[in-house]
Amino acid sequence: MDIEIRKKRARIFKELLRKSWHFIAGITFVVGYSMVTLYVSKEFTLYLLVGILLVIFLFEHFRIEHRPRLLRVVDILFRKKEFNRPSAMISFVTAGILVFAVFEHWVAFTALMMLTIGDSSSACIGQLFGEKKLRGKKTYVGTFTGLIANLLTGAVLMWEYPIVFVPMTLVATFVELMTNKLDDNLTVPIATAFTGYLIVTIFNISLTVS
Repeated sequence: MDIEIRKKRARIFKELLRKSWHFIAGITFVVGYSMVTLYVSKEFTLYLLVGILLVIFLFEHFRIEHRPRLLRVVDILFRKKEFNRPSAMISFVTAGILVFAVFEHWVAFTALMMLTIGDSSSACIGQLFGEKKLRGKKTYVGTFTGLIANLLTGAVLMWEYPIVFVPMTLVATFVELMTNKLDDNLTVPIATAFTGYLIVTIFNISLTVS
């Protein structure tokens, strides 16, 4: 029993560490994009993101194909299934480039922040306190936490436009719950940003976030 408890604690610790890394990287990515766009240009920043994606491709190539000892120290940041296949970094950056390139800035920004904050919150709380499963490995506690985190994220970033961020919240939570074999780092921000875009377009809303 003691061994099982230790294994469970080690698994929870690893997941918390992994999600903490995703949270920090996600916030840095989204805020960094916005800052560079503000001071330079959207076109330049998108080119920069493509360059970053190419660097990630190169990193993943060496990590997966050659497994150098130097890169094995970061294995703790990856799930076992990612040891021999591309990690979530590629999906997240690809989704970021797509939504920032296609959709209005604040819609894309909010969608990516919902993914970053909502997914990290639901995973961490679900690991710590979730017992009853809702779907697959996803728990009621984790999913509800993600819903609240997404709602708060939308309220902070778009507090003047509940007609926009509430549906985005519901879509982000639902898509994250239903995504299993696909990567939610790709499905969630695209579906969420598209939802925001539809609402802004249908109701002819001009986003001026203060």
